[in-house]
Amino acid sequence: MFKYVFALAALAVAAPVLAQAAPDNNFNGPFIGVQGGWQQDRQRLDVTNNGLVSSASQNKDGFAYGGQAGYDFHLSPDVVLGGEVSLTGRTGSTQLGGGNGLALKQGRTIAATARLGYLVSPTGLLYARGGYANARFRLTDSNTNIAENRDGYQVGVGYEQIVARNVSARLEYAYSRFGNDNLPALATDLGASAAKLKYSRNAVTAGLNFRF
Repeated sequence: MFKYVFALAALAVAAPVLAQAAPDNNFNGPFIGVQGGWQQDRQRLDVTNNGLVSSASQNKDGFAYGGQAGYDFHLSPDVVLGGEVSLTGRTGSTQLGGGNGLALKQGRTIAATARLGYLVSPTGLLYARGGYANARFRLTDSNTNIAENRDGYQVGVGYEQIVARNVSARLEYAYSRFGNDNLPALATDLGASAAKLKYSRNAVTAGLNFRF
């Protein structure tokens, strides 16, 4: 899956050769795009039984895919402020609990973030972003089927490069956190007094934006 990230990263590195003379309105106006790359979801399950807490955690890698739409505008000749809405998914599921059949599948994630960037060249933007994210998770075993949408936050850093007229490529790292979930039904199913699941995520993605 890393080959998708590296291919677009190489495109961004080669951008000065591919890009035409930069117009004054680079990174200014609406855009739509696609993205893909590596995503690692981390879940930690804490189970309390007779006052004792046992934990099981799992990191699961998968291929992230999706799209985005947004709008950028210049606060000054070198500073860009933007907003973006994205919809992404991830392949695979995570097995939790050491062989008890408990599985967690990641569904769609919707994020609404703002970004602030600095033009390191007329066609290159270095930026940081942050904002709201909502992810869908489904937890299942032989007797449990729990689905929910979880609110959280997303922060990240990235670099975006104009590679052709009205086309830009970007490479970005993002961290997301979706809080803690108390699961009394799961605790009953496991014969415990309490169960809590904690959610976090790392992702490295590459993308292409088409600008208008």
